[in-house]
Amino acid sequence: MGFEKEHDKWLCDHLKRRRGERLDALKRGHGYGNRLFVEQVWWPLAGHFYGLHPEYEVKDWRGRSYFVDILWEVGASRIVFEIMDYGSHGTDRSKYRLDLNRGLFFTVTGLYGALYLAG
Repeated sequence: MGFEKEHDKWLCDHLKRRRGERLDALKRGHGYGNRLFVEQVWWPLAGHFYGLHPEYEVKDWRGRSYFVDILWEVGASRIVFEIMDYGSHGTDRSKYRLDLNRGLFFTVTGLYGALYLAG
């Protein structure tokens, strides 16, 4: 199957399994930049969506919920992809700073590998 069908199937599967804030975060968060990442980077490299989770909920250093753009679970490893597009991060510097602090937290704790992609 091609990207369009697989992406729609993957996203619908995640939408069906979520409720409350997790569902709202997915509806709000998987926008243009995240879709472009999975289409232009992830799909050509992997050709599948196994272990990939959009808008995945994690706890930050304060114990507060935070939704990472994309999390990839492979075995016991978790790798976080944060898409730092200008539209959602470039205009709000305090949000951008908080996002960078979260990335530093993920890297320092070793709980998640963090990869930030600027667009």
